[in-house]
Amino acid sequence: MGNIVLRNRILESMNNLEHGDDGGDGSDDFEMIRERLFNGIQPQDDEDDTPASRSEFASILRHLIRSYESMFHLSGEIMVLNYESYTHHPLPVIKKKPNLQKLMRNDIYHSTKVACGQSDTVAAVGEDGENPTVPFSLMNMVTNRQRGLGKRKGPFMQSDKCKIMNHFRPNNCAETISSCDSKVFCGRFTSNGDQFVTAGQDALVRVYDSSRSQYKLKSTLETKHVAWSILDIDFSPDGSSFVYSTWADALFISRLDRGSSDSIHSLYLCSNNRKLGVFTVCYSSCGKHILCGANDGSLYAYDLGANRRTLMAPVAREDTDVNTVGFVDELSNIFVSGSDDSVIKLWDRRCMNESNPEAVGRLIGHYDGITYISSRNDGRYIISNSKDQSIKLWDLRKMSPSNVRREHAHSLWDYRWDDVPKRFFNITKSLKGDTSIMTYRGHKVQKSLIRAKFSPASTTGQRYIYTGCGTGRLIIYDVLTGAIVEAIEGHHDIVRDVDWHPHRTEVMTCSWDGTVHRHTHCSSIEKQEHRERLHQMKLRRLSNAYPSTDNASYVEEDEEEEEEEEDEHDEADEDVEVQQQQNPPVRRSRRLAERYSHEGNAAGGGSGGGGRLSASSSSSSSNSITSNSSNSSTSSNSSSGRSSSSGRVSRNGNFPASRTLRSLRSFESSFRSLRRRLRDSP
Repeated sequence: MGNIVLRNRILESMNNLEHGDDGGDGSDDFEMIRERLFNGIQPQDDEDDTPASRSEFASILRHLIRSYESMFHLSGEIMVLNYESYTHHPLPVIKKKPNLQKLMRNDIYHSTKVACGQSDTVAAVGEDGENPTVPFSLMNMVTNRQRGLGKRKGPFMQSDKCKIMNHFRPNNCAETISSCDSKVFCGRFTSNGDQFVTAGQDALVRVYDSSRSQYKLKSTLETKHVAWSILDIDFSPDGSSFVYSTWADALFISRLDRGSSDSIHSLYLCSNNRKLGVFTVCYSSCGKHILCGANDGSLYAYDLGANRRTLMAPVAREDTDVNTVGFVDELSNIFVSGSDDSVIKLWDRRCMNESNPEAVGRLIGHYDGITYISSRNDGRYIISNSKDQSIKLWDLRKMSPSNVRREHAHSLWDYRWDDVPKRFFNITKSLKGDTSIMTYRGHKVQKSLIRAKFSPASTTGQRYIYTGCGTGRLIIYDVLTGAIVEAIEGHHDIVRDVDWHPHRTEVMTCSWDGTVHRHTHCSSIEKQEHRERLHQMKLRRLSNAYPSTDNASYVEEDEEEEEEEEDEHDEADEDVEVQQQQNPPVRRSRRLAERYSHEGNAAGGGSGGGGRLSASSSSSSSNSITSNSSNSSTSSNSSSGRSSSSGRVSRNGNFPASRTLRSLRSFESSFRSLRRRLRDSP
């Protein structure tokens, strides 16, 4: 108990120091010092002993103690945890059901149903050969196509293809594509899906051949000027080059087919911040412009043709991070930004004064910072993932009123290491000016800028929203219902980035545990086979836990004893079967009939002829019963050892039939074969 009391006193004293309760004024500069420390900025000599510096280190120590408090024992020992003993955290419990009223009144609800083959506007059954109320049947769809009963009188429409593909959405972690010793921050497919690229803290860009489902490593590209980690990566529309961002005042562009790091070119942003961190970067659809957002509250645009920065738009305050930017449509004129002030801003280059840029609209509705924004690429709808543990669906035609100010939410938690406040999971009141169509809850956003995206239109009709999760899962939401349709485990740390293959039902996940997983659809039979393989691997590990020599000798001796017992039991079973064939047991109904006949004849034995007949019948019946009783006792004596083990006796005094004995022997032989496999396994 002394350690627990001491720990509580330390936490209390550090908490007072952090909030400036020691009489100083260190709480004013606390947040600034913390940001500078985690951004890699070293304090000057005159700043080493300030109250804010002391409070900063006190806050870090408080976090470490709280994060690893489960590792401390009363004896003072520390247990080191690893991923082998990792257990998945449960998903949050969402008590409030999603409100579908706004969604069902919007055009996206009906257009999504039509695109994924769930349209409710079909007038009659005979028009397309399918009744929308009938459950899905792939066989019926194929039969109707062969008979020419579909909408196109033959081949499947795109909506029919999406309907089929949606019934085979990813539901299982199929394999591990990559495994390294550092955190993986981002992973993306090229536009044609032929290449998949990952990047992370090891400053390496790995390129995989994803033209097929094998994902072979094609090349490993070295990078330069990487501080802490590669934070984001994106490809040109033709997939020939890529750009990445890190903690630097520049972007870095290179070709995917290059041979050395000398061909990496720097795109300087000319920022006023001496320690700039670029958290997000993206190409325009034309491939001529690059957008990025940084930790100085600004959005940058770089013109590749002019080779210079053309825009620096203030999105938020200078101490606020711009976490995500992106283009809304293929014209690259309208783009959005999301920052830690929880406001989404819409920008239009056609009516922008580059010397004094201003946003054309705002979207207010999140309680905490924005981590990612994904566009539907139709110029109308976007989704935003937020630290308030929600994903919101927005219609860009319905902006928040300009006179509505964002309500300041006093966030007392840091998503990088603190537990998520439970109030975020069951928010009942919407913010003033919230124009979002739908809110999706059920995943966790922790530690990093976790991303959420729309599923591809070519294979799913954009029916789903998929996202990473702080629990190490891949979460897939149904756009039309707001429900979680898949929550796939597999990672031992947060899943930061996810990407769906453009043409196949495969989702790649990148995690901080250093692995990249491929998720596909798995039938119930395949899942059973997978469980059996895991069980066999577990048995091998258990067999390796025993000493090789002692275990082998023990198994051999045990098998010899079992073989001798098996021979004895087989001989006893054969004796029982032979005796049952020679002297079959008398049925109970026959014995009763003979007994009643014997009693009736004995009662009416006054007549001579009848008396002689009944006497002979009684004698024969008595002899038959006696004979059967003796046979039964003989069978009982010959298999007394087996009867004691089974404990079951038939009604006529005989032991169980050979069917039960065979099933017991089959079980014993299966058990012996299992032990042989354990002995012979490497």
